[in-house]
Amino acid sequence: MKRAAVIIGAGIGGLSTAQALKRHGWSVTVLEQSAALPASGTMLGMWPAALEALGDIGVVEASRRTDGWAHIAADASTRLWTPAGRTLLTAPGGADLHLVSRPALLAALAEGVDITFNTQVFEPEQISDADLVVGADGTFSRTRQLILGDRFSARSLGAVAWRGTVQGAVAEHGETWASGALFGITPAGPDATNWYASLRSDRTFAGPHLPHLQRYFGSWHRSVQDVLAGIDEDAILHHGLFETPKLPSFVRGRTALVGDAAHAMAPFLGRGACEAIVDGATLGRCVAQAASVESGLTAYDRARRKRTQRLVLSSRLMGRFAMLEAGAAPRNAAMAAVGSVSRIISPKLRSQP
Repeated sequence: MKRAAVIIGAGIGGLSTAQALKRHGWSVTVLEQSAALPASGTMLGMWPAALEALGDIGVVEASRRTDGWAHIAADASTRLWTPAGRTLLTAPGGADLHLVSRPALLAALAEGVDITFNTQVFEPEQISDADLVVGADGTFSRTRQLILGDRFSARSLGAVAWRGTVQGAVAEHGETWASGALFGITPAGPDATNWYASLRSDRTFAGPHLPHLQRYFGSWHRSVQDVLAGIDEDAILHHGLFETPKLPSFVRGRTALVGDAAHAMAPFLGRGACEAIVDGATLGRCVAQAASVESGLTAYDRARRKRTQRLVLSSRLMGRFAMLEAGAAPRNAAMAAVGSVSRIISPKLRSQP
């Protein structure tokens, strides 16, 4: 008899888990409170571990076939600027960059998955017969609350973010760091550009949002101004930033947490979506290889908890460092010194056989 799983949430973590379990012969039902998968969202960078996990669950080729997939040869450099446009650091191009839009990735992950939309979960009859329950219900996870209690609720990082995509490629990519704020520009394919902005604030902002962006970032250097000029108000996403506290376990009994439900993190390392995909692939593999669901979940927790919790901490510290409100001047001097050294060393390294 097939083992049955109920997954709560049809986001990246939930659908990755669904594909992984299906690949290992499980019967899977996904319960989602929204009416449909989202039709909008920015491009997501796929780190090597995420690409490998997409391959493991049989989705990488489906993702590549979508219009939302882009491959960019990373021969261009990335810069770190001050708001006035002074370059503090230039990082040479590295590995090729693989990008996929959030809607395209979700659509690929949803292929062949039984999703029940418009469903408020946690009615006992919805999960009573399941061999495995997976909480993939995001940063403010009800599953996490039920199995671990209120003291592990997501906590505010005292910062907010705006993000989106504009048409047209830009010549230079990178981040601009200021006291209490940052603005980032990344590629989103050959003819589009991702942007993101963050501000240290204990409150979110009411729309319209473009005036807020112009107020805080409109006087910054030309690259930022060029992106701001292309932003469509209706395409701006805005939200507060939260993280999951350090959980004692990602599992309890036959229930497991994946993605933001387990380890919501600040966006400053660009790892949230990637780690959710790896969670799903790892969970499917662990329960398939184990003698029991419980031992498989123990293996999953061992494989994923400490690693992702380190990333949660690193992401928070990176955001604090980028948006220092005191000490920005010595930080900038240190980064400029690093940049000077790298400009001397990099050509010599590239010339080595």
